[in-house]
This record gives sequence, structure tokens and C-alpha cells, in this order.
Amino acid sequence: MDVWKAGPEIYEIMFDLIDKHHHHLLLVKDEIGIALKEKASSPGGVKVYGKTSKAAPLFNAFQATEYKFLIVLAGDEWQHTLSQTQKMALIDHHLCSMLVEEDADEGTVKCSVKPPDFIGYRAEVERWGFWRPECDPDAPTPVEQMFGVIEPDEPDEAE
Repeated sequence: MDVWKAGPEIYEIMFDLIDKHHHHLLLVKDEIGIALKEKASSPGGVKVYGKTSKAAPLFNAFQATEYKFLIVLAGDEWQHTLSQTQKMALIDHHLCSMLVEEDADEGTVKCSVKPPDFIGYRAEVERWGFWRPECDPDAPTPVEQMFGVIEPDEPDEAE
């Protein structure tokens, strides 16, 4: 399977998103590598558009830059399927998974990849909503947060 380094247009998207939404990554923004692989994997029939990981020390042994994180994107989906908005959302998704903690006293930076804030299946959410204890059942759903709560129409009163 072919793998290649992302071009400058993908890095521009990433840098713009870091500047706007991910200030915690400013310290390491030049140490985030992006590659594309030839084809998306589809475990269980679900396409994987990309993956984020910490850069392995062995990988960095062969690089001029010591990368903290690597994002590997599905090149076929990136080039032929995703809209510009979806590309930005995909890069944002991967940046959301990156944690950087600076210890100013020791002069060190600790990097890690965190799991998503929520995980589940569409059918589960359709049946039960966001049922997990860490989710407030009275809080608006993510869709309601984005678009607002739609109140049902009140019946007209008879005159």
C-alpha cells in the first residue's frame, strides 16, 4: 500500500484550525506530521477516514523533524469523496484527540492521544439517547446544541 506525505494545502487547513480552535497545540504545531495512505480501511463495513497516533521514537529516528503526533488520512476518501467542509471537520476531529501538557518547571512537554468524548452506535442513541452516566440526560443533544431545540407546534385553541 502506498503512503505519501500530505501536501501544503492539508497543512494549511491544520494550521488554520490550530490558530482558531486548538491553542493548546501551538507549541507543537510544526511537530504534527500528516500522511495519506492509498485506501480507507473498512473494518465491519465502517470506513475509517483517518487515524491519529503519537509518533514512535523509531519513526523519528529517520526524520529531520522530531514529530509528536502523526495523522494518517485515507487518500482515496480525501481526494474523491470529502467536501472541503468535511476535510476541515476531519482534520479538526484529529486535532481534538491531541493532548499537550507543558511542565514549565521541568521544561518538558507530555503528548498523548485521548479517546473520543463519546462513543456509541446510531441505533443505541436512537433508542436510548445519550444514556451514559457521564451524559446529562436533561442537556441538549449535540444536534440541539448546534441547531437549537425545535419546540412542537402548539394546537390552535378553538374559538
